[in-house]
Amino acid sequence: MHENTQQLVKKPTVLDLFCGAGGMSLGFQNAGCEILGGIDKNPHAIKTHHKNFPDCKLKLPARDIHDVNLYELPLQPGEVDILIGGPPCQVFSVVGRVKIKSLSQSDIDRDRRNFLYNYFVNFLCHYKPRFFAIENVNTLKRHKIFSTMIADLEKGLPAHRRDYPGYDIEYQVLQAYDYGVPQRRKRLFIVGVRKDLGLKFEFPRISTEKTVSVGNAIGDLIPLRPPYRPLGTKSISRQIDSEKPYLSLPQSEYQEKMRKMDADAVMNHICRSHNPVDLICFAMLSQGGKYTDLPEFMRRYRWDIFNDKYKRLPWDEPAWTLTAHAKRLSGLHSSNSN
Repeated sequence: MHENTQQLVKKPTVLDLFCGAGGMSLGFQNAGCEILGGIDKNPHAIKTHHKNFPDCKLKLPARDIHDVNLYELPLQPGEVDILIGGPPCQVFSVVGRVKIKSLSQSDIDRDRRNFLYNYFVNFLCHYKPRFFAIENVNTLKRHKIFSTMIADLEKGLPAHRRDYPGYDIEYQVLQAYDYGVPQRRKRLFIVGVRKDLGLKFEFPRISTEKTVSVGNAIGDLIPLRPPYRPLGTKSISRQIDSEKPYLSLPQSEYQEKMRKMDADAVMNHICRSHNPVDLICFAMLSQGGKYTDLPEFMRRYRWDIFNDKYKRLPWDEPAWTLTAHAKRLSGLHSSNSN
């Protein structure tokens, strides 16, 4: 009787907007939810999402959120229990805003990516899920659009508020290493609970377990020799990924957890190519060292604006935030020696 009852329990259903390869989808699936599908305009990301979640009911090709017709999707109102997503964050992040300014897009606050959350609100209005969760950069909380965003998530967009279910909102900036992730990474989470449910959401307490360090995370991986790139060249030869053996048996609980999918070999264990000057610079840095720790004659870039151009990760601490497109962000941390 107990087994039959368990089989009849319906898993909460989840739809993922701006899904990328499916990081949030995976988290909700691991928590016991059924992933209905994901929507993203990046063809490589959406192909990966389809591969990672092959049983989804919704399998759209790569599509810009502007071009999605809610009434043509194979999901009906009432089918989606939880709506999740991470609207693109370039205009909210410090690095992104600096980059946009450097490209002469001076009116950052009019960038249409500021308002992509409106599509998330439209999905809320259409499907009326019980809950939603949004993840974004922590600096969004300081952006002047944030108060408007929270009001729209709570009450709906002005033109459609009559049909909007309304949500009680909680938001908080969480530090990744407080929850067992081996990386210093602050992210803003916004959670909504449909008002008619009468429920209150509380963020999880900080884990009291030992922080996971770089060594705890990757100490069982074999050292890599970076492909050589001649000085002055920008082209990087494409590397072919292949299974690689582990260096040792799991040495930590985190390593054991990472091997659940494949205990015998690891994929995606590759590193970018480096020119000889890069390699000398990394060799000169001790664990935890940064670009400004190098002698001035070795600094090829302005260190007032590129003070984190090179990094070497400390073996016994969580990694720094790993940012996108940082060509020389590295911790040659295959060895735990200085």
